[in-house]
Formats: sequence, C-alpha cells, structure tokens
Amino acid sequence: MALWPLVLFTLGLWLLIRKWPLLRLGMSLAGPWAFPLLGNAQMVGKLKPEFIFLVFTELRDRFGATYRLWLGPQLWVFLHSAEETRQALHDPTLRKAETFLQLEPLIGNGLLISHGAHWTRQRRLMTPAFQPNILRGFAPAVARHVDALILKLEANKGASLEVTDPLFACLLDAIVETSMGAQLNTQSQDHSPVVLAFHRSSELLFKRMINPLLASDWIFRRTQLWRDLREQLQVIHTLMDSVIDRRARDLEKEMGDSPGKAHNLLDTLLLAKFNGESLSRKEIRDEVNTFVFAGVDTTTAAMSFVVYALAKYPSAQTRLREEIQQLQASELENIDALNELPYLEALLKEVLRLYTIVPTTGRQTTQNTVIGGRSYCPGITLWINMYGLAHDKEYYPDPYSFKPERWLDQEDPPPPFSYIPFSGGPHVCIGRRYSLLLMKLLTARLVREFHLELGPLQAPLKLQAQMVLKSQEGIHKTKCASWRRLLVL
Repeated sequence: MALWPLVLFTLGLWLLIRKWPLLRLGMSLAGPWAFPLLGNAQMVGKLKPEFIFLVFTELRDRFGATYRLWLGPQLWVFLHSAEETRQALHDPTLRKAETFLQLEPLIGNGLLISHGAHWTRQRRLMTPAFQPNILRGFAPAVARHVDALILKLEANKGASLEVTDPLFACLLDAIVETSMGAQLNTQSQDHSPVVLAFHRSSELLFKRMINPLLASDWIFRRTQLWRDLREQLQVIHTLMDSVIDRRARDLEKEMGDSPGKAHNLLDTLLLAKFNGESLSRKEIRDEVNTFVFAGVDTTTAAMSFVVYALAKYPSAQTRLREEIQQLQASELENIDALNELPYLEALLKEVLRLYTIVPTTGRQTTQNTVIGGRSYCPGITLWINMYGLAHDKEYYPDPYSFKPERWLDQEDPPPPFSYIPFSGGPHVCIGRRYSLLLMKLLTARLVREFHLELGPLQAPLKLQAQMVLKSQEGIHKTKCASWRRLLVL
C-alpha cells in the first residue's frame, strides 16, 4: 500500500496545526474574497502606484474596521483606529515590516529599518545632532541654497519648468551641506549623476517592494532589476564614501590634541564612541544614506505639494503672505521668528495631512501581542494607513478639503495618532524638526518672492504612492515676465 497519501495527510495536518492561530485570526477579520493558496496576491500585485494607497483606503472605508489581506500564506492586517495605531507604534515587540527591509541595499542597517539594541544605540548616538541649538545654526546655509533656487526660478522667463526637480536639487544640496558639511552644487548642474542615481534607485527599489515574486533576495539578485540597481548604488555609495573620508581627515586635523566638536550629523557619527570603539565606516554610511535619502525624498514631496496648494488656493496664499510680511527680511532666516507664525504652521500641517507624504507604514509581529483588544500571533504584518487616518471624516470633517484653519484655535482637536506625518512613538522620525525647518524657510521665501498661480495647462492632480506620495504628472511651473509672478501650469 502506498504511503504517500498518509504522508501528505500528516504533513497537511501538521501545517494546519502550526498555522491555526494565523488562519483563525484571518478568518475572524473582514476582508475581500481571497483565492485559495494565492489569497489576494494577484490583486495587490496588479495595483499601479496611483491606485495602491487609494485601494487600501477604499477597503478601510468599505469595512469600517480593521481588515485583512492574504498574500499567499502571509497575513496582512490593516489597523483602523488612531488608538490601535498608538498601541502598535508603542509596542516594543514589533519590528519594521519585512517589506521595508528591501531598502537595505541603499540604506544598509540604518535607523529607518534597524531594530533592537542596534537601533537604540544608533538613535542615542545621533540624537545630539538634532538639538534645537544646532538646527538653528543651519538656517544661513539653507538660505544660501534657497537663494540659488530663487535665481533659477527667476531665470526661467516663461519656459515650462517641472518644480519637483529644482526643489529636489535645492534640498539635496542643503541637506548634504548641513548634515555632512559637503558642497554638492547639484543646482548648478543640468544632469547631476547623483540626482539621477537617487531617482532611479528609488524607482527600482519600489518596483521590487510591490512585486511579491521578488521578495526573496536569492531571486531578486538574479534579475536585471538588481543589476540596474547595483549600478545606481555604486554612484551613491562612491560619493558618500568620499564625503565621509574627506570629512574624517578634516576633522582629525581640526581636533589636533583636543577633543573634537560635532557641527552636524556626520561629525556626530565620526566622533561617536560605543564601549570605547568608534563606529565602522559602513555603520556611518548607512546612517548618512538613510538620513539623506529619506530626508530629501520626503521633504521634496512635501514642498511640491506646499507650492501646489498655495497656487490652487489663492486666499490661503494671500493670508500667508500677509503674515510673512510682518517679518523683516533678515527674520526670514530666523527659525524662531518663523515658528511664531501660526498660519504658516497651520498651512504646513494641512498640506501634510491632505497630501499624506508617507501613506502607510508597517510593523511585523515577533511574538504574541494584543492591540486594540485583539490578539496577534507572530509572523503577521500590521499596516498603519496614515493616509486613511488623515482622511477619516470622524477625525477631520470634510477631510478632502484644504482647510488650514482647522488647525487654529481647535475646540475639539482630533485624537492623538490620527495625524502622524512623521510616524510616532519611540520610532518617531529623528529629523522631523529639521524637515519642518527646511519647509518653513523655503515656504516663507517663495511666498515673499513670488505670487503663485495655477496655469491653464495644469492637469487635475493625480497622486501616486511610490516611496512617498507624489503627483503622477509632476507639478509644472512657468516663470512669467511680470514681477514676482510664478504660474503653476
């Protein structure tokens, strides 16, 4: 008598018993119909970037509660409420979702994806670089790069200009100078290799992240996608290594026999000691790449939407300009003065809510845990739909309308963790104050220098989620001959 039916039955029973907690949880949650074995992988794999976050939010609205998707044997759970989000972001047993670990070729084991003792050590070592007194000192350097951007926009003289590219170059120059003490001067280059490498790397990494078939490193590293990515990473890593080595030599000369003083993030990492040992070059590069990559990408996206919103809503632009004109020209570089402008603060908050720059973030369960009264076993991916939270009508009345006023004199403020543009909990973005500094300096200068208008050729805004939320067609501008008039086409 053949034994294979018995072997198959025994194997199936063993798998059922082993996966029963996962299956039981999945069956208890609402969710779209799933194919046997495949689950919802076919649906997720076919989603285009412009539909991914919208579909997740549509499912959130349809089920009105926490729901699930199956990707083959993997269970994805999308948390619903602000309170569930708070609990998840404070749960020390959760790790970053495995999907984000696919960023490792670019950022290594940097702060964005590391966990445990390594994350705690790195976070503690890097925190001094983001103290308010250090951030204030960055304003003059940032202002110089904003000056270069203003001159570039003024020189446009009516020709079509996609605003995201000059914003990206400006912010890349500003962030690299203030965090690493280096001058890239990408604004003066028409086709900067490092800018192209950053854009291309982001595109290739995202293609892998949304393709379940490329989840395995063994498979991915045998594809043309990996070979293309490796070529772009070589450009980025070579540049960063040269900047780090140059600054290490300069810092050694500056120190002499006396202890060195950190002036920025790179200095802080180069001077850091843990148990008497300095950080390795790879550890330093991982953190620098993480900060530059995440900082430039998210702040560029945010500033693109700030400029778009100002052009689309003239009354908001006028009110902001009136507030900014109360400052002296020299105060536009004073971050303390800009922090005292309530409408500027409210407008930026509303942009970050309406155009949620990072639509989702995820956590992985590593052991049994309870969130929102529901028990979760190990091996589940918990997704936090930050776009859905920020557009929930229970938290934000008329959520798809642009209303900076909702942040002024709030009688009934939304609950904590319904608005988390920089994530939240212990893993809240370490550079959040730095990003807001950049945004305030840029916004104040642009509004003071230009009158922004929507032009007749501007297509309706079509959003897409890649690494961050972006306009699918870009945000196009034309500088007209009239004084201080900038059209957003």
